[in-house]
Amino acid sequence: MHIESININNFKKILSQHFEFNEKVNIIVGDNDSGKTTILEALELVSSSNYRGKPIASSLSPQIFNAKAVQSYLDGDHSKETLPEILIEMYLSECPEYRGKINSLKQEKDGVYIRICFDDDLTSTYEQFRNNAASVESIPTEFYKVEWYSFAWEPIKFLNRKIKGLFIDPTKLHPTYGKNQYLSNIINASLTKEQQALLSLNYRHLKHSFEQQQQVQDLNNNLDSTNQVTEQNLSIVADTSANSVEAGLQLAVDDVPFNHIGKGEQNKIQIKLALLNKGGNANFVTVEEPENHLSHTNLSALVDFISNHSSDQVFITTHSSFVLNKLSLENLFLVSDNYLRLKDIDKKTAKTLQRLPGYDTLRIVLSRKVILVEGPSDELLLKKIYLQQHGKLPEIDGIDIIVVRGIGFKHYLEIAKHIGTEVHVVKDNDGSYQKNIIDYANDYPEENISFFSDADDTLRSLEPSLIHSNAKNDKVLLAFAKIALSTQEFNKLKVLNSLDEKKAHFIAVYVGENGDKNNGSKKVDSAIRIFDSKEQIQYPDYLLEALKFD
Repeated sequence: MHIESININNFKKILSQHFEFNEKVNIIVGDNDSGKTTILEALELVSSSNYRGKPIASSLSPQIFNAKAVQSYLDGDHSKETLPEILIEMYLSECPEYRGKINSLKQEKDGVYIRICFDDDLTSTYEQFRNNAASVESIPTEFYKVEWYSFAWEPIKFLNRKIKGLFIDPTKLHPTYGKNQYLSNIINASLTKEQQALLSLNYRHLKHSFEQQQQVQDLNNNLDSTNQVTEQNLSIVADTSANSVEAGLQLAVDDVPFNHIGKGEQNKIQIKLALLNKGGNANFVTVEEPENHLSHTNLSALVDFISNHSSDQVFITTHSSFVLNKLSLENLFLVSDNYLRLKDIDKKTAKTLQRLPGYDTLRIVLSRKVILVEGPSDELLLKKIYLQQHGKLPEIDGIDIIVVRGIGFKHYLEIAKHIGTEVHVVKDNDGSYQKNIIDYANDYPEENISFFSDADDTLRSLEPSLIHSNAKNDKVLLAFAKIALSTQEFNKLKVLNSLDEKKAHFIAVYVGENGDKNNGSKKVDSAIRIFDSKEQIQYPDYLLEALKFD
């Protein structure tokens, strides 16, 4: 059994949206506050009737309702018909016990839903409240009820529910936050039902034997020996409640209590225990940002573990390109204005980035405006132009400049094709504008992708184009050279006679006399000098155009 999709209405960040999932790995990404956590909480709510580890029926609050739905109610006449309700439907595969037509699709489907809605039995009381209240400031959840049913319209009971999940959030770990709930998850993942029953039984026996200790008996004999407190027998006993085994247990690593070990180690342990699911009691696992508190090498090992042990369905939220790339772009789900999946992305791109996961692909996934460049020199000059034009760096206005480096433009553009990110590609013509720009661009006819380069084939790359733009006369070129070149190179250049000689020497600094070298370090050094300089220079037109977005 696995979750095929989920339908969410009026719950937290999500007003109304349908999300389809993969059978195994699902990587959910999005900007901060985009609704990633809302999806995981919705999965918890509909599968267990719990919200953040507590029964929703006893922890209802206005904060779980979508803000727009709440505002619509507050702006209206406050009639009971305008009260918003939360509906979450989980569509399942191979769960015939939950098969029915009580769902939004009105089709025979396997699934379960939870509905948080107005309780009609309280209509008269609500009307009194509505008529007497001076003002209504929030959703009156006191008048709400919770319905938890299968699509066959059969009520769901927590103990015999068919779909179960383990919910891991490394930011809310261990004994200092919800210890009992956390240990309950660990026990469920590690022990069968029979083993859990024996654990609870043996734990009660252990507590009973504790009460038989002489020190405990002496304590109780002296507690109220004269019956001044009560006529009945007063004693201190261990809590033997059948459900309290978690309260008396603690996880330890090398005999060190769990809350005293490093957070990175806590993170790894709880994720691995959940994924192993030795008790077989979970159908799916959710993990929030597994990269938290982990070094690069530890994260790499953990992601490999996730990849190799995700026999159950796994939902992961992340802000890490490394996690996304290693677990494959094909499993990506982007939560933004629209819900996008990359299941049809070029498999070669997905495989390449799995092998080279260090590239920051999430930048092009999450950005709305991107400029792809070949090297850091292009990046620095584009930032300098924008800073001079607008008094701030382009990233402040949401323009992300990404140096593509080793993997080239292709894989970034493959992602942009599917995501729809507006991308400007700044590329050298390498001696043939037709072949390397026009023909190359024909492979990317999408409206969101545009190419920018110098159309002059003799100006093969950035530096020759930049020199050409600042070679109106000898004075202009020398002024630019004094900024861009080291003192040693500038002194060599300024003693040359003609403007053409100076230009040729200037270009040779970067590409050699025959254009057969690539002095990358000198290119970057020049770009840094230009960026740091307060002097004005001229820039190639294609760089100026590349910074213009609609």
